[in-house]
Amino acid sequence: MSEYQDHIRKTLEGQHEDLSEDLGMDAMRWTPAPVSDDVPDEVINAAEAAHALLDRAADAYLSLLNSVLGDGTHHMVASSSSPHGELTEGHQLTVIGDTVIINQTEALRLCTVLAAGMVRSAACGLVVRTFAPDGSESVRGWTVRNFWLRPLTANDIRRAYSVDPVTGVPMPPEPGVEYRQAERVPRPRAEDQPGRRSLSRTAPRDNRPTNRRN
Repeated sequence: MSEYQDHIRKTLEGQHEDLSEDLGMDAMRWTPAPVSDDVPDEVINAAEAAHALLDRAADAYLSLLNSVLGDGTHHMVASSSSPHGELTEGHQLTVIGDTVIINQTEALRLCTVLAAGMVRSAACGLVVRTFAPDGSESVRGWTVRNFWLRPLTANDIRRAYSVDPVTGVPMPPEPGVEYRQAERVPRPRAEDQPGRRSLSRTAPRDNRPTNRRN
């Protein structure tokens, strides 16, 4: 699905004008506006960090789509919680071999929730309910940790679905639904990601005069 991946990558990075027009809001554009020299360093660093998180969320989404989901119709729900509030977005897509039927706007919004969940002190999870071509129905889940999707076990996802999220009252398992161990989501190789921003810690900018540097 290399052509599809390239298409979605361009969409998520704001390179398709049609998507931005559908959204009707510049805030959803993924490429930050140019900054002038008088903008404080902390503002520039924050913008770069936000863009890096959006890049990483897009990587995780595409890796999940291309390497994990498989054929069928997939209902995805991402939820993040932080001191700044809570976000939840749903998304549906269908995979048939190398063909993917997808709503690009929904995909973008789901990725923004994943990115928000990668911020320190935030918590985030992704649940995928799959309706397979053979008629079976299953549920898998991932949590966001260390800037990536980490698989939940079958017991983890079963416990999550056995309690009413509002009342906390235990609920019986859904008939005919298999709670599955989630697969590992492979990380893209560094050499496959030219120009991608790093999420690792970097040394502060050296503002000393050249003749004072070691």
